[in-house]
Amino acid sequence: MIARVTPPTTPREALQRPLYELDRYAGWLAKGRVSVAVRADVQALGAAMDAGSDTSLLLLTLDKDIGRLPSGDIRKMLRKSLGEIRVVLGPSGSSSLS
Repeated sequence: MIARVTPPTTPREALQRPLYELDRYAGWLAKGRVSVAVRADVQALGAAMDAGSDTSLLLLTLDKDIGRLPSGDIRKMLRKSLGEIRVVLGPSGSSSLS
């Protein structure tokens, strides 16, 4: 039997999976300075979303730090998850979620 997956109905629900994946992939990074910065950026983004704060600067910083990582699969996965978050938040990067 195939389980039916219901699409997310609110922006908060739509952000759960990509934010979880972003955090998980950041945890896979090494212990270098850039990796530490990416993990801190992900933590700050999650905290800002929980608080309902503006996330636009955090998204830019995270994107810049991901770009500083060595090329590879984890970097691609981080960029994909970040892109999904941006789609849900819209062009303003505002996290006023319902």
